[in-house]
Amino acid sequence: MRLLLIRHGRMKGDPYIEPEMPVTGCLADSGIKQAKNLQKMLESTQIDYAFSSTYGRAIQTAEIALEGHSECAPIKIVKNIHEWNPSEEYRNATSTEAEAMSKRDADRDIAETWKTELGEGLFDMYARIVPALLEILASVGWKATGGGFVPTEESKDKTVAIFAHGGSLNVMLSFLLGVQPSPMGRFSLPHTACADIRFNERKGVYYTSLQIPLPYDEY
Repeated sequence: MRLLLIRHGRMKGDPYIEPEMPVTGCLADSGIKQAKNLQKMLESTQIDYAFSSTYGRAIQTAEIALEGHSECAPIKIVKNIHEWNPSEEYRNATSTEAEAMSKRDADRDIAETWKTELGEGLFDMYARIVPALLEILASVGWKATGGGFVPTEESKDKTVAIFAHGGSLNVMLSFLLGVQPSPMGRFSLPHTACADIRFNERKGVYYTSLQIPLPYDEY
């Protein structure tokens, strides 16, 4: 059992656009190059199932990165694994107003930023993202139980890729690895970074561990 959590490439345009597939115009030229480099890195990796957030930059990254993976099931678009939701006030603010709101947030102690005027709080994100993640894993035969996962026999050797965002992937990683939640992200994920989660069996239950990938030029 293997789970790849992958951040999208550098974006351009509307960050909230939810286009139909195939997707164009949601990645910058540099983001397309990043996704093509990711494709080269993944070309020898078995990927059986692929999921993406509804946002265009994640879908376009997935489409480019999985080109040539003929054995992979079609990319499935999943609600609720997208990035942090800003408040209507913040989203509709002028650039000057948004800058002032962000500065007020930056001046607060970290303990005061679990939820602010800027938008969705961290535990709101957990309540949105974690159930969606568990539904994804259950759909491929990995049932959460006993503090770990129990796979069906046919799903034990499967690899799943999820394409999402820096914030939402931080929530997934923290949950899967048992890391204490914090308003400050626990994991730094550059564009098209790939977190490789392995599942290790003990008495019939599979527990997660993070495998640190080799640098790209060593593959």
